[in-house]
Amino acid sequence: MEGSGFASLLKEVTSSNAAGGVAAAGEGTAFPIDKERIADLGTIYELFSRVPSSVNHLRDALSERIRIDGRSLVRDQETNASPPAAFVKGVLAMRERFGAVVTESLKGEKKSQKRMKEAFEDFLNADARAANCLAVYVDELLRVGLRGADERKVAAELDRVIVIFRYLADKDVFEAYYKNHLAKRLLGNKSGSEEAERAMVSLLKAECGYQFTSKLEGMFNDMRISKETAEKYRSHKKSLVATTSDPRDAENGGKSVDVEVSVLTTGYWPSQNVEPCILPPPVKAAMDRFQKYYLNTYTGRKLSWQTSTGSAEIRATFPPAKGSTKPRRHDLTVTTYQMCILVLFNNRDTLTLKQIREETQIPEDELRRHLVSLCTPKHRILKKGSKGKGISGDDDTFTYNADYTSKMTRVKVPMVSMRDATLGPNAEGGAGDGTSSNAAAAHKGASGAHNASVLVDGSPSVPASVEEDRRHLLEAAIVRIMKARKTLNHNDLVAEATKQLSGRFVPPPQFVKKRVESLIEREYLERDENDRKLYRYMA
Repeated sequence: MEGSGFASLLKEVTSSNAAGGVAAAGEGTAFPIDKERIADLGTIYELFSRVPSSVNHLRDALSERIRIDGRSLVRDQETNASPPAAFVKGVLAMRERFGAVVTESLKGEKKSQKRMKEAFEDFLNADARAANCLAVYVDELLRVGLRGADERKVAAELDRVIVIFRYLADKDVFEAYYKNHLAKRLLGNKSGSEEAERAMVSLLKAECGYQFTSKLEGMFNDMRISKETAEKYRSHKKSLVATTSDPRDAENGGKSVDVEVSVLTTGYWPSQNVEPCILPPPVKAAMDRFQKYYLNTYTGRKLSWQTSTGSAEIRATFPPAKGSTKPRRHDLTVTTYQMCILVLFNNRDTLTLKQIREETQIPEDELRRHLVSLCTPKHRILKKGSKGKGISGDDDTFTYNADYTSKMTRVKVPMVSMRDATLGPNAEGGAGDGTSSNAAAAHKGASGAHNASVLVDGSPSVPASVEEDRRHLLEAAIVRIMKARKTLNHNDLVAEATKQLSGRFVPPPQFVKKRVESLIEREYLERDENDRKLYRYMA
């Protein structure tokens, strides 16, 4: 009797004061998460757990605190207060803190784990920003963050990434950005560790299946085959008996340009529909020689050159320094577009924007960006006529900078952002500089796909290319379902399609409805005459 009375009293006290107790423990905050308070929270949980319904107050407070902290991180992204990688670091820190609370204070109970998962999913899936930012964070991790790390650290860091990846609804958006960054790392030889790269793909494959990573694995395979092809081509060149030289090599001192080509399979790699620019004659001659060898070796294939990618090494010769008679030389590592620009100054000291555009056929925005990159205070290889960062117009001039100097013999010229390149001519910043000479060049080209739209890091919107892929995937899923079921009502079709596609994205019901309408118009499906919400498959 006494025990029963105590239980009743405990139930009354905990139920009526549970919410207040949580607030008091947090001293006015939504939830106490300081390390020294975790033990106190564990005590509160043990008390509340004697009346199971009162534990809901703890779970509610946990969920609300995660949402508040998460939305704060999202606001920092919306206002550009922090870079994309900082957003992910904040989310990872949150996951560790709240994971410790659930594991230690709430004894790892399933309901609290579920509420924590739902809270993270709530703010992470408000738009496509989180998927975008996670891809940027992984890119930084694989380029520099894991360089030299042992196997245990690599596994631990990638496992943390996968925990956040599981919360994402827009996994296909992550895939698009991840593939874009992976392409840049592979083609630019910027991966910190090939083992870490493959470990990441293996984790994604375990989470989402083979179809999700098939293109990523195809990219690695292309790079392996390209290295083998390059070796065979070098052996082929050595075996050739000296023949008449190509007159186009005259501009390179009669020497042929060494070209290293990555041959990319259409469909695996992201790329833009960009027309090839006009390459310097010696480079074009080297590419023609490779193309002839490749097409003779692999019959039935076609190469489409992607001059918007790749890099080049050019040896620039400058006048001697004061008190010296020896010319100064620098080996400049530049992009393909910058190479095309710089070799124009072998014969002329000054060119206008209009002249450079006409002689290279580089797209306008990229032309401005690459020119501004050659005119920065640190790498003033060309001198720009107008003041400020931006380019004033077609008549703006660019002049060879004979006074360019650097402490380094080998100089890598970095690219400015597109935003800096499109600033007006009166914006504050550095002016121009420049020069170029031509003795030897090693050019890396790429041949491959035409598919992706421009991807902007930090963007909250779903890329157009991903939207297009979603339409095709959803329509294919609907047709598969209807072909198997023959007849199905609208709600069941939406539920089944959502279930099949949830591994890549979650289609909104309105999106499903539009694709169904499109399939009806194309006579894949038809509505039942008596029930407009019932669909029939048309064989």
